[in-house]
Amino acid sequence: MILGLIGLLIVTYLAFITGTHFNGLLNIDFAKDSDYWVFITESFSNWILISAFFYISGLVLSKSKLRVIDILGTTLLSRIPLIIAPVIRIIPFFQSFMVLSWQMYFVYGFYLISLVWTIILLFNAFKISCNLKNERLIISFTICVILSEICTKLIIKLLI
Repeated sequence: MILGLIGLLIVTYLAFITGTHFNGLLNIDFAKDSDYWVFITESFSNWILISAFFYISGLVLSKSKLRVIDILGTTLLSRIPLIIAPVIRIIPFFQSFMVLSWQMYFVYGFYLISLVWTIILLFNAFKISCNLKNERLIISFTICVILSEICTKLIIKLLI
């Protein structure tokens, strides 16, 4: 959990200094004119909401005893690969770019790689923390991700 929190704070800080917004569980945007609390809100709402949906699904669907700390910790660790896009944006050549430029596609390409990696880690975190298998796992994971994306977007829109 501590390593995950450190990772989340590092990703959030790098996102802030590079203007990389994770304004949804699966979204990325670029804008440097936001305050630090916006980036903190984005990061923590992404983490807390997916964790809450995983926990609720686990309570409903799993026959095992769940530990909140397991879900919180594994979902935190699964978000660390998202550091790739802000790290690339530290490079002066990628700090600002025109829409539809090769620099934009380069950053988005690496973001997609980190996003796929994050989703795989999230899936395994959910699977192990909630001890789910087969259709229950796949369907509930998909529903949790969709609900988390919608709720995160709503919260960010309301607060910003």
